[in-house]
Amino acid sequence: MKKIIAVITAVALMLNFNILVSAEEYTIPETNAYVLLEAETGTVLYSNNENERFPISSLAKIMTLLIIAEELETGRVTPSDEIPVSANASGVKGSIIWLMPGEIMPLGELVKAVVISSANDATIALAEYVAGSAEEFTALMNKRASELGMNDTFFADCGGFDENSYSSAFDVSVMTAELFKYDVYGKFFTTRLSAVREGTELEAQLLNTNKLAHWYKGLLGGKAGQSQNAGFCLTNCARRDNMKLIAVVLGAKTEEDRVDLSEYLLDVGFKNFELISPNPDSEKFSPVKVLRGIKRTAQAAPDKSVNFVVLRGEGQNTEYEYTMPESVSAPVEKGQTLGKFSVRLGDNIISETSIIALETVEELTFKKSFEIMVRSFLRL
Repeated sequence: MKKIIAVITAVALMLNFNILVSAEEYTIPETNAYVLLEAETGTVLYSNNENERFPISSLAKIMTLLIIAEELETGRVTPSDEIPVSANASGVKGSIIWLMPGEIMPLGELVKAVVISSANDATIALAEYVAGSAEEFTALMNKRASELGMNDTFFADCGGFDENSYSSAFDVSVMTAELFKYDVYGKFFTTRLSAVREGTELEAQLLNTNKLAHWYKGLLGGKAGQSQNAGFCLTNCARRDNMKLIAVVLGAKTEEDRVDLSEYLLDVGFKNFELISPNPDSEKFSPVKVLRGIKRTAQAAPDKSVNFVVLRGEGQNTEYEYTMPESVSAPVEKGQTLGKFSVRLGDNIISETSIIALETVEELTFKKSFEIMVRSFLRL
């Protein structure tokens, strides 16, 4: 057990803030690992053992649901698709909806069963439909994990049944953040109680085991998991105002511990941090003077959003820095880096992105000059 009087975050340490961001005493329960991540910027706000590998049980289904969300988003599958249930899917144990071999179930119903009650048989049926087999789907999961930079993750199956699967708290937060970029599951994640095959003899009740989903303000959803080796695990995504936070707890000793610590992490994050969207002066970017170009200037802008997380109230103390040359030589390619836009807080740069050209400007060669002269003459 670890008693803390304050949460001193990674951000605070990076910025050399000698402050306590939480004056409330809280006893951290014994766990394998935990992390609080700001989803948009990927900033770790608070963590312990976040990169160590541990079994994650059913949290593996976060990746399963991510792949299916991407399939739904592209239209390769739809909620109305009819999925035949294999003997392999119907034979799995654990949390199930009692699928029968040869039964036909709509994809949307199977998805609902996985999202709400972590149904293992529905998970396998979906995996077989999307990839041809559960093994091929598992390969897709590991490929997607690699693409997301989840270097401490391995999936041995599509649903977390095999204890050889492992991940880290940080990696789980990454795939959770990626999943909640999509809104294809509606309110399933926050549904407390539902059913599939409603009104029939085979009706199966679905109970959401993620207790935060029942009441936490701003919760978008998450996933609970537990096994003898993994302990009690939980990942959740919540949004308040413009900030989206991910709280992951791995290896808690009790269900109460995983819920309490998840709630605490989210509360601390929303109370003590804010996501800032800078409002730079566009006149500092463009137009940029182009030497020996067919145009005298080129329009420019930051390459991407440079939103950043700071301790609440510190956003007003940030300063912007624009590093731009007085001129550039042609040719200039669209997307070419022309300078740098930085956000500074005190002595520290907390966000930085390239300033790029928004258009191509060709070099003014003799041939190009002649072509321009001819076109001008023809317009007379």
